Parts: sequence; structure tokens; C-alpha cells
Amino acid sequence: PAESKEPHPDLDHFLSIPWTHSLLNAPHTTILPPIRCRQLKASTEDQLFADTFRTPQTILAMLSFHPSQPCSSPSSNRLLPVVSTLFDLGIRLNGYAGVVHGGVVVTIIDESMGIFLSRNQERGAFSRDGSMKMGEEGNGDVMTGELKVKFIRPVKTPGVVKVDVKLGKVEGRKYGVLAEMTDGEGVVVARGEGLWIAMKGNQTANL
Repeated sequence: PAESKEPHPDLDHFLSIPWTHSLLNAPHTTILPPIRCRQLKASTEDQLFADTFRTPQTILAMLSFHPSQPCSSPSSNRLLPVVSTLFDLGIRLNGYAGVVHGGVVVTIIDESMGIFLSRNQERGAFSRDGSMKMGEEGNGDVMTGELKVKFIRPVKTPGVVKVDVKLGKVEGRKYGVLAEMTDGEGVVVARGEGLWIAMKGNQTANL
């Protein structure tokens, strides 16, 4: 995985699935290190994806990747156009029989947007000297201000979905983010439009 010598715990799992194997082995693909939200923390942050949703029958595996791109100056050129995340979904996420609960679909899209923003933040795409700041110093926390999801097809379980996320309109500390969820046959099952807000200083700690 990029920028990490740690083996990705879910890489072999997704390589064993033909359609995700093809995605991950495509030329110029960067596989990201293990996703931070899947790691248990003493503060209880990310408990939802690190514990509640980390079972064989909820979200068995998660992995993020994106087209490889040099990290070069200026910071506006560091922006990754798309970051994709794979989710292997189990039956304990069901609302209707064999179908993921709509609220879980929203949560997965929200988390994918956060992964997109975090990855670009790590690359300095929102740095202080660039055209797109995030927080006062370009490295502040960012939180969901609004999220609208359109449900197009049932998200079936068990099964794997891919969520592609890209940046929309940026206005000051407000970041528009767009997401599209597809199934293993490439069918779009949901789309999301999010508004994320970069926090000022210690604002997050005071919420």
C-alpha cells in the first residue's frame, strides 16, 4: 500500500473477488493503507466502523484506492480527482430481506466522502498556500454539514459495492462532495451530494 509498509488486512479478500481484483490490478492504481476508521481508538472515535460494523455479517472488509498521481506543487495539482472505497456488506445490515437499510447506505456514502477529503488533505491539496484551504492552517478537522442521498436501486446483501467520490464546488470553508455507489455489475445503486465544513481552530473539540 502507498506510504505504508503494513500489509493491508483486506487486500487478499478483495483480490479473491474477480471484479474487484480487476480494479485493484489496473495500471497506475494506488492502494491506500488500512483505513483509519477501522482502527479501534481509546477515545471511542470511529467506534461504528471499527467495532459495530466490523463483523463477518456487517462490513467484512473495506479498502480504498485511487488512480496513481504524483504529489507535486502547487497544491492545487495535488488534488486526487477520485478516491474509491470498496465495502463487503453482510446480512446484518439489512432493512428489507436481502437489502441494506437505507440509513446504512447513507452512512457508507458519508464515510466514503470523509476518506476522500482525508486522503487529499494528507497530500496537501487543501494546504494553506493553495487555492483550496481546509481549516485555518489547511489541516483542520472537517465535518458533514449536509448530506442528500438518492436511492436508485436496492443495495443487495451479501455483496460488494464501490463508492467513487469526487470534489464538487468549494466556497471558503465549505466543500461540496459528490459520491456514486455501484454494485458488482457496475450498476449505480445510489448517489450522494454532501456539504462538508472545515472547522476553525479547536471548534471540533468543543462540539
